Amino acid sequence: MAVKVVSGFDNIDHDKWKSFVKAHPGGNAFQLPVMNRVFRSAYNYRPFVVACTDEDGDVKGIMQGTKICNGKGLICDMTARVIVWGGPLAEDDDPEYISLLLKTFSDLVKNDCVYCEIRNLKVPAPEQKELFKSSGFEYFPHLNILVNADRNEEDILNNFESSKRRNVKKALKEELEFGKIESIEELHKAYGILKKVYKKTEVPLSDISLFESLFLQGKEDDFCRFYKVTSDGQMAGVMVALVNNNSLYEWYVAGKEEFFSKRPNEFLVWNVILEAKKEGLTFFDFGGAGKPDKEYGVRNFKKGFGGELIETGRFRRVLKKVPWLIGNAAIRIKKHFK
Repeated sequence: MAVKVVSGFDNIDHDKWKSFVKAHPGGNAFQLPVMNRVFRSAYNYRPFVVACTDEDGDVKGIMQGTKICNGKGLICDMTARVIVWGGPLAEDDDPEYISLLLKTFSDLVKNDCVYCEIRNLKVPAPEQKELFKSSGFEYFPHLNILVNADRNEEDILNNFESSKRRNVKKALKEELEFGKIESIEELHKAYGILKKVYKKTEVPLSDISLFESLFLQGKEDDFCRFYKVTSDGQMAGVMVALVNNNSLYEWYVAGKEEFFSKRPNEFLVWNVILEAKKEGLTFFDFGGAGKPDKEYGVRNFKKGFGGELIETGRFRRVLKKVPWLIGNAAIRIKKHFK
């Protein structure tokens, strides 16, 4: 069968694209056409997509990612990276399609970013690692944690570490409330919590425009969830999650420090796991647990919920070596003086 590679949002049949991702075993929200619209509406984001299609325009493979940068001008140029979550996807994991997608995508983004990074949502097979290596992508270990939500509530809770069970029970006594964010006004309050936590941990946070776009697009396509925990009417914790076929994926999460004694973080995770179960999903996906060779307090927190620790890893291809070296040197200098 003759297959061609096309690029650009308007050059791919959106219905066929969506159907392909939904039917693929590794299908996820990040590879859907709706995410292209989300990223196009976000400040300092620019999406890219390539697809393998047959003579009828049926999609046989898809790879979508987005350029992200910090600041403006030279700073933006020096920090520009293209992130691909959960891709590329190819029919029957066909190596020919994957190679075509990787080559075309790399050529498409090479003038727009310092590096391209693929963040796997599944554990890659050894042959897949070799395939990516032959396309110029280096593999880096990275961990994740999956909690099985396809069990009864008692079994899920009993699989928690004892401290987590105690904290969930404590939160229940504190009369915390769990629910969904229903308005833009609430979304802005949630973003304020995220912003404070990300600033404290010195992790870049996307502009509010990304979350506004997610919120509005999510209502139409039903792929995104905005959860909240409140205490006496005040927002104490928030989570942004995506529906990825059989899992609920934690993308952004934060809690307000002033409420920590009431254990809103444990209460939030517990209820989101139950939401995954109610929706008939198999897993709650913690969305990352750091590098295996580095201590990571967040990983210890996540492990307490009884999930399976897996190595999904990441693939990276450096496309501009000089800015890459300068950027890494700047990071090392900053850490040294801190």
